[in-house]
Amino acid sequence: MSRSPWGGWDWRIVKTMIVSSSISVLGSLNVDFSFRVPSFPAPGETLMAAELATSFGGKGANQAVAARRAGAEVRMIGCLGSDEQAREYRKHLANEGIDTSGVMTAKGQTGVASIALDDRGENTIIVHPGANSMLTPGKVEKAEHLFRASAATLLQLECPFESVLRAAQLARHAGSLVVLNPSPWDPRVVEADIPFDILILNEGEAASLRSGVFDAFLGDGNQTVIVTRGSLPTQVLSAGKIEEIAPPKVSPVDTVGAGDTFAGVFSAAFAAGREILDSVRMANAAAALATLRNGAQEAIPHGDAIAEMMLQQEQ
Repeated sequence: MSRSPWGGWDWRIVKTMIVSSSISVLGSLNVDFSFRVPSFPAPGETLMAAELATSFGGKGANQAVAARRAGAEVRMIGCLGSDEQAREYRKHLANEGIDTSGVMTAKGQTGVASIALDDRGENTIIVHPGANSMLTPGKVEKAEHLFRASAATLLQLECPFESVLRAAQLARHAGSLVVLNPSPWDPRVVEADIPFDILILNEGEAASLRSGVFDAFLGDGNQTVIVTRGSLPTQVLSAGKIEEIAPPKVSPVDTVGAGDTFAGVFSAAFAAGREILDSVRMANAAAALATLRNGAQEAIPHGDAIAEMMLQQEQ
């Protein structure tokens, strides 16, 4: 990466750090109901929410929006219901510039998430999968042509596990880079031998792979594991070594969607041919920005804002 004479990033180059790449994102599409509360309720306790916000969410769609706003051409693969919420969601994705030809319709309700946000910016989430649970391996196979046209395929685990596994297999066969974000965590990730190139975990998920399981899981050593750790440095484990990239220092107001922002922006940058550590730096900056506003997709930054945050971090 070129530097300006005064030691910071060259703004002209930073502005083009994320160039057009083509990726597929297979995952969930939910409508989010977010409740602002002073603290999380204890068992049997009733709390009055200070506010309620309704928005578009789901880990898959959040990551697709993040990748698109970072500059990638994005194809979304998933299932929406046959309700009015599904029709509004399709319009929303189209307005973001996301290809929805892989978004199928299943009879019934679109997925829903209930999110509690406390005064520290932390969150707890309850999800009813709805139509997401109807994304079968057979439906995934109908979208095989989208994997062939994508430099990378990004996956999570809010859809049926068997369908995510099939998507990874099809993407690998198509020559697409496979980025797996196994969230919410499922121990079958270790057992099922899902093909992947990049694994993105948070601290809790990484804890499930301790005691030597990492070595067995990573197999031939060609894969890379990225562990996000909130305000602590992001760890990159590859080829037997660990490198750390510190995120920007911010004061979070809402952490919902920060992990999805990281995964989407990282995938966009890496699929565009950026080095892995530079891709992590971009994703760190984007995730930090996402914590400064309420909501998931509403808080996801665009490329210019990411570049500016990176410049500020260097100064």
